[in-house]
Amino acid sequence: MQYKHYKDKNASVLINQKVLADYQPGLFCRETLAREQHDTCSRGRGNVMFYEHDSLQLVLKTYHRGGLLGRMIKNSYLYSGTERSRMWREFLLLGQMRDLGLPVPRPVATRCVRTSPLCYQGDLITERIADAQTLAEVLSEKNLSDTTWEAIGRIIQRFHHHNIDHTDLNACNILLTRSGKIYLIDFDKCAIRRGRHKGWRRDNLNRLRRSLGKWEQREATFHFNKEHWQALQRGYSHPNTNTPSSSESRLSSLRSLP
Repeated sequence: MQYKHYKDKNASVLINQKVLADYQPGLFCRETLAREQHDTCSRGRGNVMFYEHDSLQLVLKTYHRGGLLGRMIKNSYLYSGTERSRMWREFLLLGQMRDLGLPVPRPVATRCVRTSPLCYQGDLITERIADAQTLAEVLSEKNLSDTTWEAIGRIIQRFHHHNIDHTDLNACNILLTRSGKIYLIDFDKCAIRRGRHKGWRRDNLNRLRRSLGKWEQREATFHFNKEHWQALQRGYSHPNTNTPSSSESRLSSLRSLP
């Protein structure tokens, strides 16, 4: 990924030069986007807006805190350097994963705004995945074949083969398109792991399993059962040319899953 750094008053901006020729300050203005494109913009999952810019279908994510702390401090973070900001790191990680050929949204731009000497806020713009629904949305409507579940497992395996730790792998961060493609999204606080410790792989899978279980309890109709998870496990454990020849460590991790 080729990117360019801009300074705009108290904001630092990165632009993916393969997508945008130059930086336009209005690119991140939610109020202007909502007013000018109310027919094409909508509030998406959480703090996400979908909109069109220069014939591109884009997604604008504003970073907000979750949990108890988020009730008191909504969208400010402690500043320790622009290159360490959450949106900066996610933008660059997406670029690295795209270069590896992994199925993630294309990063377009990111902005880190200094709101005080100690705090910052920020946004990330990615290209929208066309004709896609989250795994949770799909399972609320219909059943998926074992072949699709196995394909989801193989996709997760590909990320783990490249040591991508998706710390929030859940049913809303897996996208399925009408054409059958599978993407992972939302890599806030995620990273490429170094070292021999591989317990994070098991943690990723456990988190996804818990997420599916919560949706199953929450929805009156949710097409998920133990056999579906077993199919995902088969896909994850299946050796192929994109993964290490030995799957012993993956199998030992999967045995601990419910």
